[in-house]
Parts: sequence; structure tokens; C-alpha cells
Amino acid sequence: MCKLDISVLVGLLAIAMGCGSNGTSTPSPGGGAGGASGAGGSGGAAGENGTSSCSLPSCLKNLGANCVESGVCTVQNDTATGSSNTCYANGVKEINVHDVETDDRALTVTKGSSTCFSTAFNGNDVYVGMGSVTVKDASGATVASVRLDDMDNLFKVTCTGGQEVSLDDSCKSAWPVSGLMGTNCSNEGTCTP
Repeated sequence: MCKLDISVLVGLLAIAMGCGSNGTSTPSPGGGAGGASGAGGSGGAAGENGTSSCSLPSCLKNLGANCVESGVCTVQNDTATGSSNTCYANGVKEINVHDVETDDRALTVTKGSSTCFSTAFNGNDVYVGMGSVTVKDASGATVASVRLDDMDNLFKVTCTGGQEVSLDDSCKSAWPVSGLMGTNCSNEGTCTP
């Protein structure tokens, strides 16, 4: 996979999730984020943590609740590997590690010295609806798998030990769904993990 592909994939996911970025990132009730590297958008807080009309499954509802990214963001891209680090003004960091040969990705979201959650997925598989994002909590325990249904463009969530449920459009911007694959920050700069 060539170096430009991560930008293309991030853009596709951002479109699928209805997000945008203007240098700040605050989850919004109508347009969130979630990039292999898409979460962002601007708007009110009604979509945060499953409030508003979104009803998140229990395994996602409080996942990284104190780690919602906000404020000005800076992304440091490694063009050789497609990996990136994204820093937010409120102390949230997203470390996205990408294997260019397999398109396997690992995302770790932290705030300060604490891990909020992490994900692992294959970019090619997720973006075409044939794979899922494995979601782990702060302790590293797998709590869910999330996939994007390529037929209806909705997220399908399976909590560990539970049955698959569909999330409606209002959930695309609800934290942590908006951050499961990373952010769509476009302000290049320095961000160390």
C-alpha cells in the first residue's frame, strides 16, 4: 500500500462518518469522526457519551468517558509508515500505528499518563465492511467488536458475550464511536506519544 493510501482511507472513513475538521475537534450530535486516523467535527456536546438520541451499548457507553478529544489538534505523520500521533489541547493523545504491508492498524487513546482505550483493525477490511474493529478497555480487556455495514453504512456493535446491535446515525458522533479509529486532524506539527 502506498503512502498516500492512509490519507485516502482516512478521508473515506471521514465521509462515511459524516465528519469534518477545522483544527479543533469536539464531538457533535450530527457529524462525528473516526478515521483510521476520523474523529472530529464541531458542534455541541449532545452527542457525547451516548446522550441525545443515541443509545450506545453498555460496553461502549463509558469507555474512555473522560477522554473525549477537544480543542486545537496537531497531528504528526510518519509518511514512511502511515503512522501518526495526534495531540489535543485538553491532553488527549491518539497514537495510530500502521503496518503498510498488511494495513493492520493499532490505535491507543490516552489522556495524560492513563490509557483510555485501544483498538486494532485492518483498514482495508473495515472500510469495505468485511472486517471489524476490536475495542479494548484501559486494562486491555476486549470489550467489543465494531464493524461498518457496507449496505446501510451503520455501525454494528457486538459487546463481548453479547449479540450484535445496530447503531443509528446519531451515534456516529457519540464518544467513543467517533474516536474508534482515530481522528481527522489536519494541523500538521509535533506530537510526541
